[in-house]
Amino acid sequence: MHFASLLDALPQQAWQADAQARVVWMNARMGQALAHPALPRPLAELLAADDRAAFLAAWARAQAHDHFEMEYRLGGSWVLAQAQRLPGSPLWLGTHTDIAARRAAEQRLHEADAVWKLALESSGDGVWDWHVQAGVEHFSDRYLRLYGFEPGDIEATPEAFDRRTHPDDLAQMARDREDHFAGRTPIYRNEHRVLARDGTWKWVLSRGMVIARDAQGRPLRMVGTHTDITDRKRQEAQAWQQARIDTLTGLPNRRALREHLEEALTRPRELAVMFVDLDHFKEINDSLGHDAGDALLVQVAQRLQRCTPAGGVVARMGGDEFTLMLAAAPIEPEARRVGQTLLRALADAFEVAGERVYVSASIGVSLAPRDGQEIEALFKHADLALYEAKGAGRNRMSLFTPALHEAAHQRTRLAAELRDALALGQFSLVYQPILSLHDPGATPRKAEALLRWQHPHLGNVSPAQFIPIAEATGLIVDIGDWVFREAAAQAQAWRAAGQTGFQISINKSPVQFLGERGQRAQTDWARHLLTMGLGGDALAVEITEGLLLERDEAVVDRLRALRNAGLTVSLDDFGTGYSSLSYLQHHDIDTVKIDRSFVAGLGDGGKALALCRAIVTMAHELGLDVVAEGVETEAQMLALRQMGCDWGQGWWLGKGVSAGEFEARWFHGTR
Repeated sequence: MHFASLLDALPQQAWQADAQARVVWMNARMGQALAHPALPRPLAELLAADDRAAFLAAWARAQAHDHFEMEYRLGGSWVLAQAQRLPGSPLWLGTHTDIAARRAAEQRLHEADAVWKLALESSGDGVWDWHVQAGVEHFSDRYLRLYGFEPGDIEATPEAFDRRTHPDDLAQMARDREDHFAGRTPIYRNEHRVLARDGTWKWVLSRGMVIARDAQGRPLRMVGTHTDITDRKRQEAQAWQQARIDTLTGLPNRRALREHLEEALTRPRELAVMFVDLDHFKEINDSLGHDAGDALLVQVAQRLQRCTPAGGVVARMGGDEFTLMLAAAPIEPEARRVGQTLLRALADAFEVAGERVYVSASIGVSLAPRDGQEIEALFKHADLALYEAKGAGRNRMSLFTPALHEAAHQRTRLAAELRDALALGQFSLVYQPILSLHDPGATPRKAEALLRWQHPHLGNVSPAQFIPIAEATGLIVDIGDWVFREAAAQAQAWRAAGQTGFQISINKSPVQFLGERGQRAQTDWARHLLTMGLGGDALAVEITEGLLLERDEAVVDRLRALRNAGLTVSLDDFGTGYSSLSYLQHHDIDTVKIDRSFVAGLGDGGKALALCRAIVTMAHELGLDVVAEGVETEAQMLALRQMGCDWGQGWWLGKGVSAGEFEARWFHGTR
């Protein structure tokens, strides 16, 4: 009785049962909870009906171990039952501990778990629930169907889908997991590919968070979602391609080339950057149309690719500009070899719009690390080398040298000093006679005004140096206007001195024709001639074929305005451009000037003679005068006169001299 009184004082319920789980005694606390049932009584009858079968099975198992433990509902409340067989007795002594509060808390957690899982699934994501240390992972139905599976198709382990992850993505996925497990990132986030049931790869965004850790801080449970981002990845891939691939040729573009170079320059290797610029492409593009020009660019791209060694990169920078990147050791001989191969490949005819057309290319090359180890330096030096190749006559390759860098500095200095040259009175004109080939000994009736720049430190600067700079900077408009006014004043003076009908030719840059400043200057020319009381026939304006290639109505209108003002229009360097004959049908031209390159070959006869004769005959049929440039020998003059050429100009006939010397030599008979 004393022992029973001690058990009655326990805060838990205490009870005794036999091997058949019949309660033969219970303490006062348990009796009160169960309203003092009659004993003996099977314990199972006192439990909630849903727990009885599990209890009987657990009790039967406990007989082999002398220990029993289970959670069940007794008298409407959850309890933890723990019992031990008494030594040497068939009886069991057990206790019931109230766990109602804990079970209620667990129920609330379970309900909350279900609520947020439902919320996650409602967003369209698949949910995963990973019990890390147990090696068990549960996947929601939506998660499984994302990959074409049904519940039960896949085992509930993390390895099930790790095995279906793309091999290239596994390492990054493992790093992202470990960063989150170690607490370096607040959430787990990773994008990877998963092999779906139909054999396709799906891109997914996996996000998750550890929601339980053990006493040592190791993850116990992690919950997260999978979001299908396949369409987004496809769009990103398309955007990436569009941002880096030239849509016309399929070649990498400027941005992609820079990325290739950035990667290549991180390694110790020799590289070549080769700028390839097509010669006279604009003429073909404008003559045959932009569709034909595009077709030509596609064929050029294909030839460049065929000529580029394995590991090299060909990119289109825009327009008719391409760039090659080569890697080899030693790099210079390889760059020279590839460059010559490119020149030969591009020299062959192209079939475009049903016609055979020809282009050539100028190539500028810079080498790394010799010429620089940064992209901008390599680009700058390749561009300088390209400038040199074009200036040397095109259809050739030039490698960068320090001298080219110095020449670029010289051009920069000249450009700065050119801005002040006009105001400082450093420009002057010389006049080269244009003689009648029918009577070369007669007093000249024409001359060409040639611009000269007397630099205070450099001396006489060649027009070949400063005219391109003036055109590039736009200074040619003001300089050209000054040339016009000087030439007009000189023509007026010579006419007033008795040289009736004398005409001076001036060159007019395409830059002077294009743009608002050029238009204003041209309008001022006509007004200036009227103010001077000078007929427009006192001046001839020489233009190049490049201007006519613009196919700009403004050019046509401004040429017509010159003619309306009485000025003569002459086509300079005739025959060197593309499809030259077509210009004579569409523009108001008075005179053609045979290019000096044709005249130079007259002494040898052959093609040059035939071409000059054809030009003269054609021009005369169209009612045009013909001037031959670059006449340097008597034989050339005689050949031109024999074929009926009207006028000649060149060193053999007379060099360019100042106005005073011109008067003395040609008007006063002191030549």
